[in-house]
Amino acid sequence: MSDKPADIQALGRVPTGLYIVTAENSGQRAGFLASWVCQAGFSPPAVSVAIKQDRPIMRQMNRGAHLAVNILGKDDKALMGRFARGFEIGEDPFVNSRIERTDNGTPYLPDALGFLELRVLRVLEPSTEHNLIVGEVIGGRMLREGEPWVHVRKSGDHY
Repeated sequence: MSDKPADIQALGRVPTGLYIVTAENSGQRAGFLASWVCQAGFSPPAVSVAIKQDRPIMRQMNRGAHLAVNILGKDDKALMGRFARGFEIGEDPFVNSRIERTDNGTPYLPDALGFLELRVLRVLEPSTEHNLIVGEVIGGRMLREGEPWVHVRKSGDHY
């Protein structure tokens, strides 16, 4: 039995996926591992991404910026490992990773299961340690067959 409160235990059991978010805006490259990604609208199709406020990518997340949400497959441990540690400001997250670009120039990972290209509609700054980016889906596709990586935490008070 855990010493965590029951609500925090239950919160950790809300399943999410594992994704790598990639972007390059104003000459700044960014990439990080994300798990709080969710469809947020039908018309236009939209996705929300929770991003920790101190991540370098937040410097480029203005209305109209582009990013890619790369969908990890359940066996993509090596790809996940390259982005799990995070990156310092100015550090190139794409070193040792294959990237390709959309027609808009947005970097994505061709080794992922698939990707969605987003154009930022809104940046919400709730009173938590994460900001919420809402982006319109402007492109993307599945790159190979496979099952997405589903992630369930033991507790809702840490990653």
